[in-house]
Amino acid sequence: MKTLKTFLVISLFSSSVIAQNSANNSNKNALRDRTYKPEAATVFGSDSSKNDQLDVSESDTGAQRPVLLKKNGLSYFFGYDSKLFYQSNPLADSTELKSEIATGVWKSTFFSGAGLGVIDMDSFILTPYVGFSLSSTDYIKSDELLNEQDYESTNAYALLLAQFGNGWSGKVGVSYSSDYLTSDGEEVFKEFYPNFSLMKSYTINDLHRGSFETGVGFHNSDVDPMLGGDDIDFKRNLDLFASYAFSSTFGAITLSPKYKISYRDYQNGSNKERNDLIHELSLDCSAYLTSYLKISTSIDYINQDDSEDDADYENYDVGASINLMARF
Repeated sequence: MKTLKTFLVISLFSSSVIAQNSANNSNKNALRDRTYKPEAATVFGSDSSKNDQLDVSESDTGAQRPVLLKKNGLSYFFGYDSKLFYQSNPLADSTELKSEIATGVWKSTFFSGAGLGVIDMDSFILTPYVGFSLSSTDYIKSDELLNEQDYESTNAYALLLAQFGNGWSGKVGVSYSSDYLTSDGEEVFKEFYPNFSLMKSYTINDLHRGSFETGVGFHNSDVDPMLGGDDIDFKRNLDLFASYAFSSTFGAITLSPKYKISYRDYQNGSNKERNDLIHELSLDCSAYLTSYLKISTSIDYINQDDSEDDADYENYDVGASINLMARF
């Protein structure tokens, strides 16, 4: 049960905050969603040998709660994540330009967050979380177009996680994100994103775990019209999604494949009545060197099918990252 609940918390956080980033056109919305992984996902993801931090405890209702929160009331974490990866289509372009702008990318992120205790609601356990992050993204290739797109991002979020005794969990949250060009500090993107999702997790044994999640959110985005639209809100859209993730542990190494499908219905401006169907595949291989140091390699693929056919694109990333985090 300890491994199942650990996987549940990590999986919930992995989809809890969708931090949007600046876009050269409306395609880039989905690409940015995928490439950002909220650092709160690592709160309970320490070395599996540190089970004193990962254990769970039953409430009177049978729902599980993290012992870390039960004992201390509050939990805090902060850390740094650095990722170096190759990106085949960084501007989410559907023309021949994509073959000319493939590049290496260096992304670094500072993050912090807190679990604000545990509330026993009789039929379920409720845990509130808050957090924020600061990140910078630099395109390595010496290209005038790409170099102008280097940016810095801020993100803040709050969410409520409800865990039931039957293995189901629910999550409602909201995040706020903004992007600034590194070259001149101009804000080119901001977004308010409320979302809700349900998850069912299960365990085969201590080494193999899986989870299914489905949910809905609304991307309330404002984008500089100079970046591809006729008004500031042309990227606002309703987002329906479902995903399946599986995790297998082999000694010190954990393999985590995931598939996600999303449907987006745009509401405003030049994208009004546009619909996107997005498929995402990823494989992550990670290992904890210590309870606070994790290294990972990953392969990610995304394919967008646009109802208007002029925003279809695909992209893949291959890279490695290192993550440092302290908890107390």
